[in-house]
Amino acid sequence: MGLFAHLFSHDRDEDNPALHAAIERAVGQVEPMLRQVHGYPSAYRKPVAHALRYAHTLASTLPGPLEINRKAYASDTLVHALFPSADDIDTAFYSSLAVQDYFRHNPDAGKICAMMGMRRMEKHILGMELEGEVMHRDIMQTVVYFSSHTIEHLAPTEQQARESVAWSFFDRLVSKVKARVEIRKRDLQVQQQEKDLLVSRLYGASEAERAEMEKQLQALIGKMQVTASAIDLGHYVEDFEAVLLQPETYLHLDQVPIVLDSMGIVQEGDRARAQDAVLFNELIGYDRRNWTITMVCGENLKPLVQAVDPAQAYRKLVA
Repeated sequence: MGLFAHLFSHDRDEDNPALHAAIERAVGQVEPMLRQVHGYPSAYRKPVAHALRYAHTLASTLPGPLEINRKAYASDTLVHALFPSADDIDTAFYSSLAVQDYFRHNPDAGKICAMMGMRRMEKHILGMELEGEVMHRDIMQTVVYFSSHTIEHLAPTEQQARESVAWSFFDRLVSKVKARVEIRKRDLQVQQQEKDLLVSRLYGASEAERAEMEKQLQALIGKMQVTASAIDLGHYVEDFEAVLLQPETYLHLDQVPIVLDSMGIVQEGDRARAQDAVLFNELIGYDRRNWTITMVCGENLKPLVQAVDPAQAYRKLVA
């Protein structure tokens, strides 16, 4: 039984060791000292359980898995649309840090499943278009293509790969919690610098300036007290709840339907039939930029990966 299945098989969260482990994981990433605060771990059960379920559901809805290899490039229109050439399929594997690392630790691995992310790009070109028997030239067309193919979360089975992806989604949500706290810490540092500057200016201020500057100083001290109170460990649970109880705000999939021809040219108007549209799933919030995501599978990849210098592996999904 996978960890998520074990997690959701319990009727009572407080009796669930898997959930407690997830709370430990989340708190350890944000602020380990929270384990010493009154209310731990019970105060974190609801937001962590909710975020875990969401991450698992999100991972289960990723499209695929696609079999990606040179044969699929020739026969599968979606695979053909995702890669500029068959050679780029090979590049996607040997340039992935995760793939290189996986085969280093699993030298006898056969078939693998993983998550693949790509950047969806568009460019406008002048092309030709056939209308009836008339060929029109210099027609503005939109070409969709994909770059930066990156493969991560490798596992021997699809289920294990999706579980690994789910944990990465959960960790990404937890990172949003930490980011909220870090913003307030930086705000307090900035306020402290402003206070130090104001105090130094007070020493050389005239009587007329001093009254106004002391007023500004008292207002700033009041702001600092509010900010300092907000980063007290007792308030961190509010950040967990703000993010983990509404995870779709911070991490979600957008489905983008696009009708493409075999050359990757967007078909519009009478040429675009809804039933021919390909749904590209974009992961929003995982990185500073959006990724088009799908699950993929491949076989007999070890010779390909071993044939290149490991130094060529440089791609990671999160930058």
